[in-house]
Amino acid sequence: MPTIAVIGDALECLAAIRSAPEARTIASVRAVTGGYRAVVIGVDIRGLRTPREVRARLRHIEDQCASLCGRMRRLEHILLVVNGSDVPSEDTLLRMNDSAARRIHTQLEQAYARSIVITAVLAERCDDAELLASRVIARAREREALDAGIALRWTDIVRTSIGVAGMNAYL
Repeated sequence: MPTIAVIGDALECLAAIRSAPEARTIASVRAVTGGYRAVVIGVDIRGLRTPREVRARLRHIEDQCASLCGRMRRLEHILLVVNGSDVPSEDTLLRMNDSAARRIHTQLEQAYARSIVITAVLAERCDDAELLASRVIARAREREALDAGIALRWTDIVRTSIGVAGMNAYL
């Protein structure tokens, strides 16, 4: 039985995870039900022209996360896989996603009295969908995380797991 729901934009880098036995692709956030432990959300921001548009897109994702957490008792992880945008620099985009991940984690914890790990991966430079799938699946299997709301670049997780990269960034 799949333990990971994959929703959102059909990014090319998510092809391997969409076909993994642990994952099931679902058409929309409203259609996600059941006992999934993790949800992967593809976030396409390539067409956005301003930082304000990027922030608005991330706020929309916050609403989706709240909807998921409210309905799914077994949910432990939400992973945002974000492709790049030329509007803000990569560093600015990383900070925006890191802030969003922390904010989502805090909001869900306050609203639902549960700690949901929120991980954003900037995957614009991803050239290995199989490795990304492996990293995402491993992250979804983690029980606890110090870095409960974090954003990482693809280059941060090429040589190590998301958990280790996140812990290093957290410390």
